Amino acid sequence: MRRVLTLIRLLCFCLPLVWSSPSLAGLNHCVVLLYHQFSDTGPKSTSISPLLFEEHLKYLETNDFQVIPLKTVIERLKMQLSLPDKCVSLTADDGYLSFYERAYPLLVKYKTPMSVFVSTEAIDKQYSSIMSWGQLREMTELVDVYNHSVNHQHLIDKTDEELLNEITSAQLRLKSELSQDNKFFAYPYGEFDEKAYHLIEELGYTGFGQHSGAIGSKSDFINLPRFPMASSYAEMDSFVMKINTLPMPVKNEEPKFMAISGNSNPVLRINFSRSLTSNERYQFACYVSGQEMPDLTWLNSESVIVQAKEPLPQGRSRYNCTMPSKEKGQYYWYSKVWLSPAN
Repeated sequence: MRRVLTLIRLLCFCLPLVWSSPSLAGLNHCVVLLYHQFSDTGPKSTSISPLLFEEHLKYLETNDFQVIPLKTVIERLKMQLSLPDKCVSLTADDGYLSFYERAYPLLVKYKTPMSVFVSTEAIDKQYSSIMSWGQLREMTELVDVYNHSVNHQHLIDKTDEELLNEITSAQLRLKSELSQDNKFFAYPYGEFDEKAYHLIEELGYTGFGQHSGAIGSKSDFINLPRFPMASSYAEMDSFVMKINTLPMPVKNEEPKFMAISGNSNPVLRINFSRSLTSNERYQFACYVSGQEMPDLTWLNSESVIVQAKEPLPQGRSRYNCTMPSKEKGQYYWYSKVWLSPAN
């Protein structure tokens, strides 16, 4: 089995040499998907049926999508190099045992690479619902393992020492157990504050959130989006739409961070990296978690103000914005996560 998987890995990972062809110049985007549990009985908010997961893999295979290892995607985007037009990368958070028992056999069947972000304390304490170091080592021909902190705690309002420990101690365990030293970090719950964001940046990590959207060479590499795949969001219609999305041409957002005061409907300014046509501005639409569509105020062809009509509830909320592209069936997608504390 190990010899077969080694051959699979070589075949998958040698592809980037072809993508640098000049004819593919400008194809510098990819869709990253986020899974958690692979179960018919797990929490609906974080679970996908193994049968449905296999439908995802089968669709990718039969529709000429190329599933690329996450490290290859990030490397090429940072270097401004081309990726295949139908680029998808698969990730999972938390390291649940169901990944090893139900997802991994399907990855082998479809010769598909995937990445998993793990919190090291749960592995060290041998939680029954979490994969072991031995199981993670067994999968390394197809599965890359990255940093999801030590304790999987919310990173909001941590001290400098606490944040540093959550990130660097987990990285040391990954290096010790798996010889893994790639600096990829997935924020627990997709949450961070200004202090955590800047520490990830200073330590030289690439950061991954839990908000939706495609990634491109101009994305924020300290907070890259991934489409969550669970519950109704993982059904085939939703899945197909999302793997065909493009990164919204966003230059920056104001404010950059997610924390807001209680009982507020925050104002978001999106600054685009190019002028939008009048038709694009007309078709640009945003949505708010649990509310009607927000107010949009165009400042000019490169900037828009988005604001929910009602205050956001406690916890995480999102502004999701989409816009049709010139390619049939493809949409630009952008998501902003807000975090409102308890009143």
